Parts: sequence; C-alpha cells; structure tokens
Amino acid sequence: MIHRNNESPLISTHLRLPNVQEFLYSIIFLILVVGDLLCIHFLFVSQAYSELQIEFKKSNI
Repeated sequence: MIHRNNESPLISTHLRLPNVQEFLYSIIFLILVVGDLLCIHFLFVSQAYSELQIEFKKSNI
C-alpha cells in the first residue's frame, strides 16, 4: 500500500484521536465554567431580590 506523505494509517488515526479528546474535554470544561458562572449569577440575583423585597416591605410600613 502506498500512502500520501509517507504516513501510515495508524499514525494519522493516532494523531486525530487526541484532537477529538481535547475538543471534547474543552467542551466539558466550557460547560462546567458556564454552569458555575450561572450558579454564581443566580445567587447574586436572588440575594439582591431578597434585599429589595426587604426594603420594599420596610417602605410600606
């Protein structure tokens, strides 16, 4: 068998596999980071909302 660029099929397959793994790891990492940021954002929003509710109740008294 003659291969272009003198590469054997095993080497080219072996070189592609880490790229796919790195891509999947990058996607998982981004999902975790986005999830973490959303949780932190939700905590700040809920805290601000509860503080505004308390202030609103104080002003109505």
